[in-house]
Amino acid sequence: MDIAGLDGAWNRSWPKCPPEARRLRHQFPERWVRFHALPEGKRYATSDAEHAEILRRHHALLEDLLGDVAVGGGGLVAITCSWSATGAPTPRDAAVAATTPGATHWRSDDLAIEPGFHSWQHHYVSATDLHDPALDRLLLCVADDMTAGVILTEAVCAWAVHPYDGGVDIFTESTEVRDRLAGRHAEWLPSTR
Repeated sequence: MDIAGLDGAWNRSWPKCPPEARRLRHQFPERWVRFHALPEGKRYATSDAEHAEILRRHHALLEDLLGDVAVGGGGLVAITCSWSATGAPTPRDAAVAATTPGATHWRSDDLAIEPGFHSWQHHYVSATDLHDPALDRLLLCVADDMTAGVILTEAVCAWAVHPYDGGVDIFTESTEVRDRLAGRHAEWLPSTR
């Protein structure tokens, strides 16, 4: 993993923003779209068929974002996290570490919003692709609420995908790309009622 290259790519695409979904939504709302992972906004899978549907939706969205790169099994970067009260990186939870055992520490960000308090998020990166069984294990780990803070992107960080238990937030390179993605998967968008 080219940490310096990833750092430069992230900072060009998402200036002054850590790889954290709430910050991305706040700083780039015009590039954000949310999709449900299951029909009717169901939050957690209760069957193998529902787990398969979660994976199908995530893969379809990632394939759209990757475009031609997806055909050849194109490269994804999986960002996973640990948290602590200090800037020293801490090990990730066993469940997420098992999905990406070769992850390398990339950066640590203090995400605290109150003065005098510290809330560090330590970001680890590993290479994966759509055909890697480890990607599916990571996505299901998130879907089953065993970890949080996961971001998927590609080498130039033009977009960021944040799966969470119940859905996925996607941050695209432009509002046009966001709108095209939303149009192609309109049935997965949250209801506006």
